[in-house]
Amino acid sequence: MMRDKTPTATLSWSLHVECPKCEEENDLADGVHDTENTIARHIFSNDWDKLKGWDVTCQHCAHEFTLGDVEY
Repeated sequence: MMRDKTPTATLSWSLHVECPKCEEENDLADGVHDTENTIARHIFSNDWDKLKGWDVTCQHCAHEFTLGDVEY
C-alpha cells in the first residue's frame, strides 16, 4: 500500500487553569468552558489579554473565579 506523501497535521491544544478552591485543573479549551469558541478565538488571534478577568466556573466544584493572566 502506498502512503500519502502529504500527510495532514492535527492541532491539539489546551488551556489549563487551577481552581483556587478545590485545586483541580480545568481545561478552558474544553467545550464546557468555551461553548461559543470565544476563548479559542482570543488565543489564536493573539488577544490573550482579553481573557484577563474572564469568569470561570470550576467543572469540579462549581466555584466561580476570575481568570488572571495567560502564560505560554
